[in-house]
Amino acid sequence: MALFETEALILRTYNLAEADKIVVCLSRSHGLIRGVAKGCRKLKNRFGASLEPFTLVNLSYYQKENQELVSLQQTEILKSNFNLSSNASILTGLAYLGDLLVEFSPPHQANDTLFRMARACIEAIANSPDDLHSVLRYFEVWLLKIEGFLPDLKLCSECHLAFTNEEAVFLNLDLALLCRSCSQGSGLSLSRQLHAQLRATEKLSPIKFAQQSHEVSSSVRREMGEVKHQILARVLERLPRIRPTFVQ
Repeated sequence: MALFETEALILRTYNLAEADKIVVCLSRSHGLIRGVAKGCRKLKNRFGASLEPFTLVNLSYYQKENQELVSLQQTEILKSNFNLSSNASILTGLAYLGDLLVEFSPPHQANDTLFRMARACIEAIANSPDDLHSVLRYFEVWLLKIEGFLPDLKLCSECHLAFTNEEAVFLNLDLALLCRSCSQGSGLSLSRQLHAQLRATEKLSPIKFAQQSHEVSSSVRREMGEVKHQILARVLERLPRIRPTFVQ
């Protein structure tokens, strides 16, 4: 039985038996982990408040060969976001973020870029709760990009010419972005403002993107949310389990 130690984000927990919990977390070194925290529901336990959702911890666990469920041994809180638990909208948004991480993260496959992006987005929400919706839009774009589902935002997938700021861009059923000529006007038309917002995610941190989004109209923010949900639905072949209202 091997002992591992890694930084991890707690995503969700489930009660197990009378005193235990199953904990789902995204780790930096080993990807998505599901483990049993024995005795964590007892009044006196070694885990304390470290298993609260969206807490950043240093995690130690044992794993048997060819067994997916690990045994959590010790957790040390590196960053707690317990202060966000009083806001229902924030909790729903974070639960949505966590659900997408579970959907897109194969068990025990490390993805340092995904971990750092998710941690940065949660930190941005904690530091600026009013920017929840913009940070979630940023998270969706980067999740699709990291996992290889986001189309090239710079070049037409057909003719490979760079998009200009003056032309419309079209998203086809294969999740490719095409210029008007190659798409022949068919597919989902993206406004120039939305295309610019999508491109902005590639250059900015989540908190900087959220601040820049203050100057964007509500119609563009709404369009961005609708387009992202359509892409996610196509990739997952269904709508996400949690669908908070992100229209502003």
